This record gives sequence, C-alpha cells and structure tokens, in this order.
Amino acid sequence: MNKLIKNKLFGPVIIFFIIINALCLSFSTWLDEKNINHSVLLAANFILFIITLTACYIYAKSLASDNAHAFVRSVMMVSFIKLMAIAISVFIYLIAAGENRSLYAVAGGMLLYIVYTVLEVSGAMKVNRLRNVKN
Repeated sequence: MNKLIKNKLFGPVIIFFIIINALCLSFSTWLDEKNINHSVLLAANFILFIITLTACYIYAKSLASDNAHAFVRSVMMVSFIKLMAIAISVFIYLIAAGENRSLYAVAGGMLLYIVYTVLEVSGAMKVNRLRNVKN
C-alpha cells in the first residue's frame, strides 16, 4: 500500500474521528443538557472508526487484486458487516441502558454511520479511479 492510497483512504477518516471526539468532549455538558449522552456518541464514534479503518484496509487489499469484481464485493461485504455491527451495538445499548437511554445519541450515532460510510466509499472510489488511470 503506497502513501497516496493511505492518504486518500485513511486520512479523511482519521481527521473526522479527531474532530468528532474534540467536539463531543468540548460540548459534553451542552450535549448532556440536551439529553444527548456524549459518552454514547464517543463510543459510537470509536466503534465506527475501527470498523471504517478495517473497511479501508479491505478496500486497499481488494484494489490490489486483478479481479475487477473484487472491489465491488468488498464494498458490499463491508457495508453489510458495518450495518450489522451497528445494529447489534444499538440493540445491546438499548437493552443495557434501560430507561436511562438516550435516543438522541443513538440518532447521532446513525448520523455518524452515514458520514463514515460516505467517507470510506468516496475515498475508495478515488483510489480506484487513480488505479484505473495508472493502468
């Protein structure tokens, strides 16, 4: 994996993770006052960050393959795995939190899911386009 691929795939994801963590920690009291549990947002951000980094690694490996369909399969597989991991995480949180749950934080986590998915797919498409130009 060369440096250009790392920058295009991993760079935006890492920057977004840092920005969201900084915002959650900076506005933690304001979020808690609005019934948005900042700890839940931080946990969702961390889970999505780890899954997205794994997805980017899988994309980079699939781009190295000569099979043209490997990239499409990897995008579909990672999207499904990510969706299932988030669904299971939300289910576990809702059961564990009981009456003290923060549905706004869950909605915020879903918004983070959408942003992370857009970042990873757009990065993968950029890298795929660069690879096609070189070939």
